[in-house]
Amino acid sequence: MSSSLVLRSLDGASPLGFLAALGTLRLLDLALPADRPRMRWARRSGFRPEITGLSLSEQELCNVLAKAPSAPIEELGVLGKNITVEPSKFREFAERARLNARREDRRTADFAACFGSEVCINEKLDDRIQYTAFCFITGSGHQDFLATAGSLCDKVTPEHIHEALFEEWRYAEKGLSYGWDPADAREYALRWGDPGPEGVRTVWGANRLAMEALPLWPVIASRQRLNTTGFARISEVMQFTWAIWDGELNCDSIKSLLSLSELQREIIDRTLFERGILEVYRAQRVRIGSGANFKVRFRPARAI
Repeated sequence: MSSSLVLRSLDGASPLGFLAALGTLRLLDLALPADRPRMRWARRSGFRPEITGLSLSEQELCNVLAKAPSAPIEELGVLGKNITVEPSKFREFAERARLNARREDRRTADFAACFGSEVCINEKLDDRIQYTAFCFITGSGHQDFLATAGSLCDKVTPEHIHEALFEEWRYAEKGLSYGWDPADAREYALRWGDPGPEGVRTVWGANRLAMEALPLWPVIASRQRLNTTGFARISEVMQFTWAIWDGELNCDSIKSLLSLSELQREIIDRTLFERGILEVYRAQRVRIGSGANFKVRFRPARAI
C-alpha cells in the first residue's frame, strides 16, 4: 500500500481520461472526506493523474469507488431519460435538489447546477432548456444521457474500474458511451467502411467515472445563453479547454482552476505556468454527420 497511486491508464491529454481522473477524485472525496484526497499530475509517458493522501492498494481503491455515493440516479431520474426537458420540469427538479441540499446531501444540487437552467430556452427544441455542452446524447439513436448513467451505475464493477484506471483499455464493452472519447468519433469520410453498423466499443469504467466529474463544470446563464465552464467558441468552433497542474489540489481548488478565464483565450498567457500549470489542452466539440443523423463528439485534443 502507498500514500499515493498513479492512475496509469488515464491520459491527461484525452477528454475522457481527464474527466475520469476528476470523477475518481470527486468520488473519493465523497466516500472518504476525512482523508482529504488530492490530485496532481505525474509525467509518465504523458501526464497521468496521481491520487495522494490515501493508503489504499489498487484493488482497495477500485472497491471504494464502486461503493462510493455516486450520482443519485433515482433523483436525477425525475427528469426522465434525458436532460432536454421543459423549463417547468427542470425548475421542479432544481427545487427538489435545493431541498435535498438543505438536508446535507448536495449531490443532486451539484448535478442540477451543471445540467442546465430553466431560464435559458432552446427554441429549436420545442422550447426546452439549454443544457450543458458536455451532453452529447439526447435520445436519438436510442442513446439517452441519464439512462446511460443509470445503466453504467448498475453494470460497472470494481473490475471495470480497475481496467479503466490501471490496465490497457481493451474497448471490450459495447454501447453506454457519452461520446467523450475522441475514439468514438469514427468519421465515415476517414474510414474504409461505414462505422455505423459496428456500434460503439468503449470502456465502461472510464465513462462511469467521467460522469461523476461534471459537477466541477457548472453552467451559468448569461444574456439568455447558457455557458458551460471550460467551453468557449474560439476561431468559430466550440472548444473544451482544460489544464494540467503540478501541485496537490483538492476538488474545490480544481473547480476554481478549471474556471479561470485565462484558459478560454485563443492565446494562452504563459504566466499560467508560473502559477503551477504544466500544460493546457484544447479539444474541438464538433458535429459529425448531416441532417438528423449527426453526432456530437470531441476531436483529439492538442497541447496549446
